[in-house]
This record gives sequence, structure tokens and C-alpha cells, in this order.
Amino acid sequence: MENNNDAQYYQQPEPTWNNDAPSSNAGDGNATAALVTGILGVVCCGPCAVAAIILSITAKNKGTSKSGFATAGLILGIIGCVIWLIGIIMNIVNPIDYSQYFG
Repeated sequence: MENNNDAQYYQQPEPTWNNDAPSSNAGDGNATAALVTGILGVVCCGPCAVAAIILSITAKNKGTSKSGFATAGLILGIIGCVIWLIGIIMNIVNPIDYSQYFG
């Protein structure tokens, strides 16, 4: 048996890494979240409307391909805040007396 030092061994190629950023914009998630919280703010929960306003502003500042979602979230957030404030004012002006219902 000869020791064959001249034999060439197969060498694997160097791995290529994709270090590129994802193709989506940074504010896309915030724009979608702004739309969802804006809808929730109008339908059922006032503090969600405040979150919608904040999320839509941050989405627009970060830059987004979903600017319509961010704009809709902002508008719904403003509408939700107005409804929430009207409800608070109505409750202060004319509070409900629950004693007639609960004895």
C-alpha cells in the first residue's frame, strides 16, 4: 500500500450568507397594528384608539408601503378618541344611578 499524498480531496464551497434586510419596510407592522387597534378603538375600547394614533404616527415616521393602513388607523383612532371623550363627558354630566337596578 502506497501512501498517496498527492490525492486531491473534494473541498466544499464556502457558504454564502444573505445578510440583506427583509424586503418589507420597517413601519409595515406598525401600520397594520394601527389599523387593527383603530377598529377596536371605535368598536369597543377607547384606549385602543390612543394606541392607534401612536402606532400610525410611528409607522409614518419609519416609512411604510402600507400608508393607507396607517392613515386609516389614524382616522379611526381620532374617531375612537372623540367617541370615548363624548362618553366620558356624558357620564359626568348625567351619571347613571345604578341603585334602582341593584336594590
